Amino acid sequence: MGTIARMFRRRAALAAILLPALAAPAVAGAKPPPGDWTLVRKDAFKHYACKSPGKGDTVKLRLATWFNGDDEAIGYGIGLYAAVARGSNKNLVAEKTLTNWEGGYIRTTIKAVRTSDRLWMQGAYYGPPEPWSNGRRVTRITRCDPR
Repeated sequence: MGTIARMFRRRAALAAILLPALAAPAVAGAKPPPGDWTLVRKDAFKHYACKSPGKGDTVKLRLATWFNGDDEAIGYGIGLYAAVARGSNKNLVAEKTLTNWEGGYIRTTIKAVRTSDRLWMQGAYYGPPEPWSNGRRVTRITRCDPR
């Protein structure tokens, strides 16, 4: 069995154990970090993004995932999975899995993203996603500091 298949089996087993606990309603006070952000999607967490100019005709995506007050997520090592797809679900130009919670958020940046790409964010407790089919168009993401 390949390493990818083993990874998906482990994630599926973890999801079967943790998903009922994580499916609780979101904390009412959950909000994006300071500044202008787009709510990309909600699962057990809330996922936000904004964009700023990059090199050439690309943009830089800033990502922030709020843990909705679920301290158990930190203890279980659950974090953020983010992917940028270009043209299809199989053409991932960037992919990150992070568990570095700080102040209730996981923050990261993805560079060299085209505005025609799509962004997918989710809690890293289930998968695999279809980032092109279900992702948010980068053109529809708010600029971090609009002028």
